[in-house]
Amino acid sequence: MTPIEKLVNFFGGQAKTAAALGVTQAAVSYWFNGTHRMNASKAFLAEELTGGSVTARELCTQSNRKSAA
Repeated sequence: MTPIEKLVNFFGGQAKTAAALGVTQAAVSYWFNGTHRMNASKAFLAEELTGGSVTARELCTQSNRKSAA
């Protein structure tokens, strides 16, 4: 599971992740599909909101490929 997949699962879906991070659902979809990478400020916010369950380092360094699992 990729870090963005963990993040989306933590919040319970792309729309809820978007609301929590103050972005559009489309932005989360782009991150999820590897079209764009999450910027550092959103990654640090995500780390804070998840209590460290998903770290900024994971989110900023993730591969653009989805996991096979």
